Amino acid sequence: MHRVYSGHELVHLIERHHNERFKGTMDKHLPNWRERRSLLNSLPLAYEDWSY
Repeated sequence: MHRVYSGHELVHLIERHHNERFKGTMDKHLPNWRERRSLLNSLPLAYEDWSY
């Protein structure tokens, strides 16, 4: 997951907004970023129980 986050931030160095150029660059370098984004967005924001 860190690759998608890092890639996202690196693309912002060449394109500030989430426009078609941004998405095209993400598609070129991380072709499955949309699936990973969906997985990340489906995860809970916080865990109730952090016991290990």
